[in-house]
Amino acid sequence: MALLADLLRATDRQTEENSRKIDELRTEIRQTAADTNARFEAIFDRFATAVADGFIRVEKKIDAVKQEVAELRTDVQHIDQRLERIETNPATTPDVLRRLEILESIVLRKAS
Repeated sequence: MALLADLLRATDRQTEENSRKIDELRTEIRQTAADTNARFEAIFDRFATAVADGFIRVEKKIDAVKQEVAELRTDVQHIDQRLERIETNPATTPDVLRRLEILESIVLRKAS
């Protein structure tokens, strides 16, 4: 009986030790998971910020191109208006042609 009692006490001590170690492992696993989640969130946040910043830069470039296109359209409209005047008044052709050439060179510089 004494031997059986000793065996039961040893088993109880081992069970308590195993339970303590399991609890320690659970705590360690939870901490590792929390650390991993924090690192993942930090990486994801940096990635999301970089992507958003990239989109903002692209949008600004698109806006700048739209502005340039609008200016070029205005320049082309002015050229068309002047050409109409040339067609209706041939006496001013040399002067208007010189001005149109100047305007054309300005438009071509902006376009390139």
